[in-house]
Amino acid sequence: SLDEFVSQWMRFDRLLTAAKDRRRYPNFNRETAAAMTQETRSFISDLVWNDRNFMDAFTADYSFINADLAAIYGVPAPAREFDRVKFPAESERAGLLGQSLFLSLTAKPDDTSPTARGLFIREQFLCQHVSEPPPGVNTNLPELTEAKPQTNRERMREHVTNPSCSTCHNLIDPIGFGFERFDAIGGRRVKFKLLFFGEDEEGERRSKPKELELEINTDGFVAGIPDSKFSSPRELGAVLARSPQCQECLVKQYFRYTSGRMETPADRPLILQVSEDFRKSQFRFKELIISLVRSRELSDN
Repeated sequence: SLDEFVSQWMRFDRLLTAAKDRRRYPNFNRETAAAMTQETRSFISDLVWNDRNFMDAFTADYSFINADLAAIYGVPAPAREFDRVKFPAESERAGLLGQSLFLSLTAKPDDTSPTARGLFIREQFLCQHVSEPPPGVNTNLPELTEAKPQTNRERMREHVTNPSCSTCHNLIDPIGFGFERFDAIGGRRVKFKLLFFGEDEEGERRSKPKELELEINTDGFVAGIPDSKFSSPRELGAVLARSPQCQECLVKQYFRYTSGRMETPADRPLILQVSEDFRKSQFRFKELIISLVRSRELSDN
C-alpha cells in the first residue's frame, strides 16, 4: 500500500523508536512522534490521490498538521486535526524537508546532526550510497565547553581536515549545514543555542542552565549537482525537485519497495522506461505505479 511504502521510504521506524532529551525538548513524546508520521502520510497521500505533481513533495508550501505540530512549527493550530495549513514564507519550510518527521529522525537526542541529515538526503532522495566511517576512526566531535562554545559547523571542521573522513563528509555535511536553523524536533531557531547544565563559577550546581547563543551559517550545497547552493530547506527542495537524480531515485525507491530488493544493472532498462513515463506524466505518482506494473509484465513475457 502507499502508506507502507511511505513508512519504509521515510524510515518511520527510526522516529517511532527515537528518544529526545526531555530537558531540551519537553514537547516531544510518543504522541508527537505519531503525529509527525501522520503528517507525512497525509501529505504524500494528498499528492498521489489528487494527482498533483509528485515533485511538490519537495517544494509545497503547506502541510497537514495537528495542534501538537502547530506548536513546534509556530503556526496557528488548524480547526480540524491534520487539516491543510500553509506555512508563512519566513518559515523557510517546504515539503518533506521542512517537516518535523525528517528533521527529527535525522537528529540526535539533544541536538541536530548535519551528517545524519545530509546522509538521509543522499540515500533516500538521491539513491546514492555513502560508505560507513573506516573502522577505528573516532567519530565523536570535540567536547563543548563554556570557555570554547562552538556551533555544530565549527565542531565538524575535524571531519574535513582528517583525510580518512573528508571524502564522505564532503558529500554529506555541506547538505546538512543548510538545515541548522531547525532543531532536533523540527522547531525553527534563529540562533544556535547552547545550554550548559553543569556548575557555575563557584562550583555550585546550577538551578537553571546557562544559555549561550551563536550565529548560524546555513550555506550549503550538494556536491555532484550543478547550481545546488542553498541555505534553507525550501531552497534545497527546489534543487531536488528539478534534479533528474532525485526524480529517478523516486522510481528506484518504489521499485525497491515493490520488489523487496535493491535494483541491479539488469533492471536499468526498466527503471529508465518508468522514469521516462513518470517525467512525461508531469510526475504523477499513479502513472509511476501503472508504468512499473506494465513494464514488469512486458519484461516477464
